[in-house]
Amino acid sequence: MAHRVKLITEQNYDLELVESKENKSLYIMGIFSSAETRNGNGRIYPRNILEREITEVRKSVDKNTCIGQIGHPQDSPETDLEKSAIIVEDLKWKGSDVYGKARVLSTPSGQILKGLINDGVTIGISSRGLGTVNESGYVNDDYKLLAWDVVANPSNKTSWVNGIYEGKEFEIPDNGISKPTEEEIKSVLKEHEKKIWQVIKSFRG
Repeated sequence: MAHRVKLITEQNYDLELVESKENKSLYIMGIFSSAETRNGNGRIYPRNILEREITEVRKSVDKNTCIGQIGHPQDSPETDLEKSAIIVEDLKWKGSDVYGKARVLSTPSGQILKGLINDGVTIGISSRGLGTVNESGYVNDDYKLLAWDVVANPSNKTSWVNGIYEGKEFEIPDNGISKPTEEEIKSVLKEHEKKIWQVIKSFRG
């Protein structure tokens, strides 16, 4: 059996950018996720669920495989390695918040990210996960945290990323996550094409 879930994203822009003098690497540090607090999107992550997911994600951190990109992927819930820009190197709890440390990669997308930072663009971190939310705004037990991506500061409260992803659904089978088929992707893109262009036009004024 499989059930349909949405890609859930949360943004945080209160981050610290630190450049290591030893290896000249650039790091993004700050709150990556929070539990038991209603966020700007009206969602609440129960502590036990977020603790479970952070424990799982730490396995990929230990294996140096917790990779994020610039902006959320649009055709799959998984990270596109060709667009990889950061790698999470540390996650730790401080109260109800999960503090993370991510290194900016030397990939082409990583170099773009460094350029944006050097030019003064406000950079944020955005979690990417699959799941459902109940009527009270609590994230359900089917939630699966996938990664964190880098996002630019939106000009309004509802960023275009949320505008796209809040309506996109994927199927999760009982034994894991399945990528959407090409037909599903085309259907989703066609369904949201009008909405996407409306949001893009709003940015253009």
